[in-house]
Amino acid sequence: MNYILAIGTFEAVFLLGLLWAKKRKSRSDFFLGLIFLVYALSIGGSFIEIYNFNHHFPFPALMNLSWLLLFLHGPVLWLYIKSLSNPGFRFKAIHMIHFVPFLTFLVVHFSTFIILPAEEKILLVEQNLFKEQVFYKISVLSIGVSNISYLLWALLLIRYFRHRLKQHYSQIEEIDLGWLKTLVIAALIVYGINIMIFNLDLIFHFATYQFLMALTYSFATVYILVLGFYGLKQPDVFINNVSKPEDTVEKLVEAERTPTRTNETEFIAALTATMESKKPYLDPELTLESLGKIMMVRPDFLSNMLNTHLKQNFFDFINRYRVEEFKKECLSPENKHLSVIGIAHNCGFNSKAAFYRAFKKFENITPTAFIDRVSS
Repeated sequence: MNYILAIGTFEAVFLLGLLWAKKRKSRSDFFLGLIFLVYALSIGGSFIEIYNFNHHFPFPALMNLSWLLLFLHGPVLWLYIKSLSNPGFRFKAIHMIHFVPFLTFLVVHFSTFIILPAEEKILLVEQNLFKEQVFYKISVLSIGVSNISYLLWALLLIRYFRHRLKQHYSQIEEIDLGWLKTLVIAALIVYGINIMIFNLDLIFHFATYQFLMALTYSFATVYILVLGFYGLKQPDVFINNVSKPEDTVEKLVEAERTPTRTNETEFIAALTATMESKKPYLDPELTLESLGKIMMVRPDFLSNMLNTHLKQNFFDFINRYRVEEFKKECLSPENKHLSVIGIAHNCGFNSKAAFYRAFKKFENITPTAFIDRVSS
């Protein structure tokens, strides 16, 4: 099992090298690199500790240290997701609070173990005597609470991010961090199992610390590989709800300058007329900002009109039009040679999953069932 940890260490270092060689690095790439670094040290440290245990402790100064880095796994993941979901995110002094648990346990561990003579440390590790210490038991519980809390927090960040995306984009399949959500859920399950095993061991003492550590970091080897594969491909997502379309600032509609109930109603009527005549929703890449340019208004004004008057976010507003377009086009004799997905693509959808999800949401029936019903 120790070979798996060696592979995991190599993976993390290799991914860090790939990221370093990337020409156009974003701020989120910096935090992704920080994740790779923390995992390289964590998995590599556990490899050295198990090697120490199996080879009569040739490196006594590197005993019982890697577990401290588990307090960093949650914070670096939080920073990465935060930087992905907010292009204006900057690391500030207040964010150092995330590292307080790591620093606290480092100080206590230094005073209770690290400064001990090598012979005494070897005795504690060789016979797993440190597992009887109160500090070890508190550490196991604290690591569990920390990682589970950060993973749940990560899910909330991703959920909020998806909500914000729907205010600005009509297609979110490629940028909604769905891959990261799946990975976080998988990590939550595995962390939960690992934490349960560690805490049961506090009661029944059924495994050595080295075995438990190898088991935990074997998952980390798979986790970092998947995170690296998708993380390196993750595009930048810029959510801009305050910029003004170029060359249209002086042409803003009167409704935006002096918002009244009458002018707002007129704007909604104009928007509806534009959607029906120009059909901008047929563009799969349509965004709030591009529609704002068509209507010659700022994106935030358009978003406010949609949310306030139509009770819809931009995503639902556009996809409802696409669904209605599909309902008409699927009955046209000119489209008989096209598949359901082919027609949906012509209506502005660029994903089968997104099309089926939107159609079922607005019509409460699948597209195929709808076609069968209206055809009969």
